[in-house]
Amino acid sequence: MKRLATGCLGVAAVFALAACNDPLTVQNENQPDIAGALSTAAGIEQLIQTAYQTAHGITTANGNITPQANALSLESYGSVANFGMGLRVSIPRSGIQNDRGNATSLGTYADFRGFQKLARQTANALQALDTLIGPKKGTLGSLGRNARGRAFAFFNIAHALANTALIYDSAAIIDQTVAPTTVPPLSNYDVVMTRALALFDSAIVVANGIDAAVIAYNTANPTLAPLVVATEVANFAIPSTWINGNGFTRTQFVAFMRSFKARFRAGVARTPTERAAVDWAAVIADATNGITADLLLATDNSAGWTQAHLTQMYTYAGWHLAAATYIGMADTAGAYAAWLSVPLAQRAGPDGTQFLFIRTPDNRFPAGATRAAQVTASGCSTSNTNTACAPSGSATVLGRPYFRNRNSADDTRGDPWAQSQYDHYRFRKLTLSNANRTGQIWPIMTRAEIDLLAAEGYIRTGAPASAYLLIDRSRTAAGLPSVVGATGTFADPVNGTPVPGLNACVPKVPAPPAYNTVACGNLAEALKWEKRMETLFTGYAQWYTDSRGWGDLPEGTALNFPVPYQEMDARSKPFYNLGGLGGPASAAKGTYGF
Repeated sequence: MKRLATGCLGVAAVFALAACNDPLTVQNENQPDIAGALSTAAGIEQLIQTAYQTAHGITTANGNITPQANALSLESYGSVANFGMGLRVSIPRSGIQNDRGNATSLGTYADFRGFQKLARQTANALQALDTLIGPKKGTLGSLGRNARGRAFAFFNIAHALANTALIYDSAAIIDQTVAPTTVPPLSNYDVVMTRALALFDSAIVVANGIDAAVIAYNTANPTLAPLVVATEVANFAIPSTWINGNGFTRTQFVAFMRSFKARFRAGVARTPTERAAVDWAAVIADATNGITADLLLATDNSAGWTQAHLTQMYTYAGWHLAAATYIGMADTAGAYAAWLSVPLAQRAGPDGTQFLFIRTPDNRFPAGATRAAQVTASGCSTSNTNTACAPSGSATVLGRPYFRNRNSADDTRGDPWAQSQYDHYRFRKLTLSNANRTGQIWPIMTRAEIDLLAAEGYIRTGAPASAYLLIDRSRTAAGLPSVVGATGTFADPVNGTPVPGLNACVPKVPAPPAYNTVACGNLAEALKWEKRMETLFTGYAQWYTDSRGWGDLPEGTALNFPVPYQEMDARSKPFYNLGGLGGPASAAKGTYGF
């Protein structure tokens, strides 16, 4: 029998805190005074400008959804039980248990609660700002600052709702039109995402409307000294502290919004059918008017701009193995083909200690015909605890290789199908270079991601030639031949004209119907390979959201998370589970037969 909620449980309670007042409760002076902050212009602006930092903390926290999503998509393989990694990575897949006391209850709840609360707080700030600059005729300091505050608030409400819609099957739609004491119903993920996309549009409209706002102000106040449009446009600029290390002009801000729209419009799809039905013309339009360089966050633990999950993953042993299932597609020397030819549970060899060894022209992997040569090429001949062990090249996100062949002394055992000699490696220098992780750069969003969203749109809309350059930007930089001339769709990995390279082609994919042999992938598979490589550990649940839409997840993987039981309790509604073989909202056997 379901227990009714008691106390102030769940996100629903955020909207009705007055009902939870306890006369014996002493005010916690360590909690922010939200009501007080909303009563002043400075307080309103402070709440708005710190919203993205809160969102960043949610998406990069160790115990939240990110480790689980990475395990579900095999973006990383962890044999440890921490953060639900060992539970989520198992094959055959188990469902997401959502009953009280389940093993991942805190982490599964954290992102839902965090994003819904953030949407509410930012909506409250936007409501207060609109009241300030409306009936009260107040200002944050100028029309430009008013506009940037409103635009940034719209962005953060949209971002919070969109991320919730990416992960959970439903959520409350919370924006500036919803009164603080109203408890919105739960809406399906696609409905929530539609509203989020509209709020991104609102941010763009506000940013693009600053010229008109200044002209209207001058017209309405002819006796006052006229405001200079160019000055107010400059006042719109987003300070670099709002998204640490990234100041935005109005034009750059709009491009950022459009890039997010492209990511979320495609990423919300749960199945290949839904992904095919995405408005790809809109994705192309947004992506081709999006960012033109990687958007890099300056991390600083002391200032609250952390990357906790990625830093923890570089402890390696049992945490951060690169699973053979996907990275094996880089191999051109027959090892991956041999690996596929034996049953899943036997892929570590008869003694359980054989590791997939990859030889490939893709320079995101270490070169060498032997393990010793690859360890040397990785720049990592020492223990994994040595912070100097890091990718070659400068300390930027473009340091190569992206994977290391680890020293054999650091090998750990896991599921047979996960065994490889390789660890994720691309950001190691950036996350471990100093105690406070200060001044390092981590991609919120890469140009490659946005390019490849447009490329996917071109392939899906029958214009593959328009996709070639976009795929080749990262592909040829990795030492792989151009995809010009390749064709193929997302329905079958080996249909159409394969990528160049013959026996040395990348990617080599499991070939239907038995998926125990390999074949050169088609154009769509080349795009997917680049997307996996270039979005690895960037953004939020990148592999998970792409893989479910492409149909690449292992069979039985949950296609989304249920609304956490804590929220369902607060709403006096029954909780439920998702995923597992044959379970609700679970992936069918997919592209590669996993």
